Amino acid sequence: MSVISVDVGTSRVKAVRFDGDWRAVTGVGVGTTVVAGNDGSSEQDMDQVREAVLDVLAAATSPGSDPVELIALTAQGDGCWLVDADSRPVGPALLWNDGRSAPLITGWQADGTLQRMFDVSGSLGTAGSAHAQLRWLADHDPERLARADRLLSCGSWVFQELTGRQVLESSDAANPFLDARSGEPHAAVWELAGIPGLSRLLPPVVAAADRVGRLSADAAQRLGIPAGTPVVLAPYDVVSTAIGTGTTRPGQAFAVLGTTLCVGVVRSDPHLGRPANGMTLPIGVPDRWLLAYATMNGTEVLEWLATMMGLDGAAGVMALAAGSTRRSVPLLLPYLSSAGERAPFLDPAVRGSLRGMSLRHTRADLARAAVDGLTLAVRDCVDAAGPAERLALSGGGARSELWCQAISDATGLPIDCPDTDEAGARGAALVGATELGHFPDLDAAVEAAVRPRHTHHPDAAEHERLDRAYQEFRDR
Repeated sequence: MSVISVDVGTSRVKAVRFDGDWRAVTGVGVGTTVVAGNDGSSEQDMDQVREAVLDVLAAATSPGSDPVELIALTAQGDGCWLVDADSRPVGPALLWNDGRSAPLITGWQADGTLQRMFDVSGSLGTAGSAHAQLRWLADHDPERLARADRLLSCGSWVFQELTGRQVLESSDAANPFLDARSGEPHAAVWELAGIPGLSRLLPPVVAAADRVGRLSADAAQRLGIPAGTPVVLAPYDVVSTAIGTGTTRPGQAFAVLGTTLCVGVVRSDPHLGRPANGMTLPIGVPDRWLLAYATMNGTEVLEWLATMMGLDGAAGVMALAAGSTRRSVPLLLPYLSSAGERAPFLDPAVRGSLRGMSLRHTRADLARAAVDGLTLAVRDCVDAAGPAERLALSGGGARSELWCQAISDATGLPIDCPDTDEAGARGAALVGATELGHFPDLDAAVEAAVRPRHTHHPDAAEHERLDRAYQEFRDR
């Protein structure tokens, strides 16, 4: 079949076309603008995002290409994408990295509210979570909130503009509005957030075949695609990326090595007895949940070090790190974000440090310390979500063979390296194809489409070295 997946990121929108073997054959991308303020705000013009989606879809359906049988959507998660009774934005979207409600989260953490919310949803709220942002709006911009009729996500905003339907996909709704056990909306989170009256904003929550819509006549005319073409609202990017790496069965894990690190393990239960952190997300298969941990720190740490050392980006850090003897590498705690850390622990005040330095250490040792520090952060998240049997990687960092091997060494797990840079888009496409009956279930879709480029296995000596470092890392 001919499938186009749209992946709506924070600063870039991509349309990826897949062939019959589920390989990405064409890709079109355009940038979008994030407006960040000194007050911690991070917002996006919703109409600009819609126009970007329509532009990349039109470019991906150029004359002479095969007819489009399916459009699949995945997008950035969290945030508030509010529309009024006429389905128009009431203002810019508040994004997942908007920090204005951070003091509210700190207060909720101190008085036990976050724990009580976690006991219901299995997800620990952050400043980018919709319930915290709605409460912030209620306190600071009630006029905008009064105009709101529906709370959408980025993906469901685009879905509305393509199909006319207002829904929220279950992975978007799960954090924080669904009961993790039943998958049903739960009033407790709204009450704990102090906004019980705003539960009216929640649209119908959909999963499985309910998330299939049809391309509207207006959108079809703009795109040159027949009206009625199926449009599937796939899970948001964290879950779609997991699926696109083949991570759907209990014990399988994935990690996105990007600007932030996101690690997840599939479990056969929501594991709500674990320490309150991370997210508990449905993946669309009965009795399976993705326990996901998205950090605040990732490849930005490598870019920072590259700037400090006059290297050519993260790739330059990796090349330099390859020259370390690794006999005695300093320990870098990679908590360099001004927002601290959110996974697998929440501490907005935590900051990074470099331990064990001496005059005999080289520039290569410092580069290796950065790689090791981020690698141990991945292991920390795997241990929090686990146990895991193997780990699939994606994201720009997964292009580094050195980093892939280091993660295998640190976790002691086989590491599957990606065969595509478009794991999220492929995951969305596989969800869509499954809902249209091209596969009997998601496991079959993954088995047919996902082929790791190659697999790394842990080196015993390096595993021992990194295991010792991890014990110190955990003491922080």
